[in-house]
Amino acid sequence: MTERVVIKVGGATLFQIDGFEAELRSLLANYQNAQVLLVVGGGDLVESMRTAHKIYHRLDPVIMHWRCVELLDHTWEIAKELFPCDNPIEKQEELDRLQSLHAKIGIHWVRVQSFYSQSKLEHIPTSLRPASNWNTTTDTLAWLLAKIIDADRVVLIKQCYCDPSWSLDQAAKLGVIDSELARLAAQNKNPNPIIEFAKATLSSGDRPV
Repeated sequence: MTERVVIKVGGATLFQIDGFEAELRSLLANYQNAQVLLVVGGGDLVESMRTAHKIYHRLDPVIMHWRCVELLDHTWEIAKELFPCDNPIEKQEELDRLQSLHAKIGIHWVRVQSFYSQSKLEHIPTSLRPASNWNTTTDTLAWLLAKIIDADRVVLIKQCYCDPSWSLDQAAKLGVIDSELARLAAQNKNPNPIIEFAKATLSSGDRPV
């Protein structure tokens, strides 16, 4: 059966000068015979919201979370324009259709709101629901997508050093991944996709956004 892989591309990678396309092309060469679903982070767009919340503590963290999810629409649009792949996934119906084609090889940009939004929360099992706060980043959302579509593995592109021997708890404590991914993966072990890191070749520090 064709391997199904979810790859989280950090927003920091997207905002690199002349680095985004080369980075992806190099990584995707390893998955030419797989069904690949790409999720892109928010980068500096989300960081600006995080900064605003640090300055104005009265801002509701739950509302800020969903504002950030909406911002991911913009990086998704930019990513699929800069690096065209197979049919992009915008709506849940399109994701459902792709999920039924497990043997179909291809690369697809997936809009986060096709599987994760306020209106979709009630359809997500309680044990899989991420916290609606800053503990949840696209690390967790890529894992959630993998659980929803029964993917074989999740690949998180990181620009910092990642030791393959680290547990998810260790990676979370070091700030390499968000804490929600470690928590949810620990309580939803069976079945669980393989979670691995891919070292980015770009030089700037990565933030889990």
